[in-house]
Amino acid sequence: MNNILTKINILRKSNDKNLYHFISEKLTYESNDIKLWIGLAIAISESPFGDEEKGVAFVQKALAIDNNNPIALIILAYIYEYHLGGIDDMLLHQIKNLHTDSNEINSMLQYVASWSYRSGQKNDSEMEEKLLKASIKLYDKHVWNYEHLAILYLEQKRYLEANNLIKKALKNIIKIYTDKNLDEYRSANVNDFLNSIIKGTCITATCVEIIQEKLVPKHIIFFYTIITLFLNGYHFVKKAFLCAINFEK
Repeated sequence: MNNILTKINILRKSNDKNLYHFISEKLTYESNDIKLWIGLAIAISESPFGDEEKGVAFVQKALAIDNNNPIALIILAYIYEYHLGGIDDMLLHQIKNLHTDSNEINSMLQYVASWSYRSGQKNDSEMEEKLLKASIKLYDKHVWNYEHLAILYLEQKRYLEANNLIKKALKNIIKIYTDKNLDEYRSANVNDFLNSIIKGTCITATCVEIIQEKLVPKHIIFFYTIITLFLNGYHFVKKAFLCAINFEK
């Protein structure tokens, strides 16, 4: 890792009061190291600082070197989506239409693009589902794409499908952060950030519990299945009855 990012992680662990100034002053720094700029963006936009404007400024330095750098675009999308009110259409278009040689990166791009279509944003569940399915098809070893698709299916009362997705998501978790190693969860390391926030393969115990809580009990699935079959049968009989009446006329 870059020496600057290593120092940031050391200062973070020691709760050094000069950390924010140390990061901020790097805006005047000159470097062609894209990972450095992305790491600085992560460090300053996340807790405890939450300076999204400087985070965007650091990402823009990375994009000035490579305007189509997928990781920089993913981090920029995250900052806009979770801290600045949402991804704008220009950035969304760039992310949706960017293709790399890595299926895993392409999977992350599709997942990030899906954020714009969920409830509260563009409210386009069909496009959200399409992008999440594409993300999973491209790379099926992540967690958050499964979990977000499960949330969509829960909203649509597709409980059995949602449960299957949640179970697959839980199987894909590689590392669980506990109180003993929680300081490692949010670092300036780009891979750590991607693993926790974008992929979901390395997450906190609390996040695991939240995912597990989404599992629908078997008795509810059974009850809903019976009701659905009854209603489908009722509508079929009703339709057949009306057709018979119309035929007699």
